[in-house]
Order: sequence, then C-alpha cells, then structure tokens
Amino acid sequence: MKILEKLPHIGMRKLKSILAMFIGFWVWQLVRVLFPGLEVHPHFIYIYGLLEIRPTSEKTKELGKSRIKATVTAICVALPVIALSECLQGSVSAQWAKVAIELILLMVGSLVTLTVAEKVGCKTFCGVAAAVFIILTLLHTDDERYIYSVLRAFQTILGVAIAWLINVKLFPYHGKKG
Repeated sequence: MKILEKLPHIGMRKLKSILAMFIGFWVWQLVRVLFPGLEVHPHFIYIYGLLEIRPTSEKTKELGKSRIKATVTAICVALPVIALSECLQGSVSAQWAKVAIELILLMVGSLVTLTVAEKVGCKTFCGVAAAVFIILTLLHTDDERYIYSVLRAFQTILGVAIAWLINVKLFPYHGKKG
C-alpha cells in the first residue's frame, strides 16, 4: 500500500483532459470518413482539448472563446500575407530578396496580428495569435498551406468545443467554496 501513497494524484481535471483527447480522436475519425486523406491524429484537437480543460467551467468558457478568436484572427491576417508573399517573392529571383520580403511581411503581419487580436478582445491570447500567425506563415511552404490554415482553425475550434462540452456541460466544476 505504500506504493499507492507515492503515486501522483490523478484528479478529475487530468481525467477530463484525457477524455477530451479520446473524444477528439473519434470526432476526427468521423471527419476523416468524409475526407479520408486527412492525417489520423488531430494534433490541434488534442492540444486544445487538453489546454482548455481549465480549473473551473467559467475559465474554460472565457479562455476558450479568446483562444478561438486568437486563432481566427491569426488566420485572417495570415492568409492574405501568405498570398502577398507568394506574389512578391515570385517577382524577384535573388534568394536574399525573397528572404527579405518574407522577413518584412512576417514582422508587419505579426504587428497587425497583435493589434487586431487586442482590438477583438483576445486578452492574454494576443501573443498566441501572433505565434499562430508565424506558424501559418512559415511552417508550410507548399500549396497546402491554405488548407493547413483552415484545418488548424477547424481543429482548434473542435478541441475547444470538446473541452467546453466536457468541462462545462458534462462535468462542470465551479471552483471550491470559500
């Protein structure tokens, strides 16, 4: 029995986080029935399903909305910047000029993302919005970057929605009294 005393505590929040991953996997498999070419594991559903199981149901609602706003803001800024970058980089042949264009658009786009995220009320997620913008802008350089952006937003929304379902509707927790 002393071994059991040394094991870490596994509380409801941890169990709800794992449940969010499990539900996220199966929801994604339903999506894959319609689009079988999608990857098996929904990375962002897992991540945001875990992250948005907050200490209280109210925090899940509040911060989940901000996370979705931050992600949508980043995508709304990133998609036109990606298109502009492709257009401008296609007009120059020197590699240094392509890198300069990419860097300038990355900095300007990050500034725009931070500003818009603040204006739409993302609160503490302005930095997250800028990070998502950078990931979307730099991570994929092929034709699939537009699809990747939309899928990332879709997975984020699904992950937050699953966390909301679990932490707000199925197993609400309003915090300790006193």
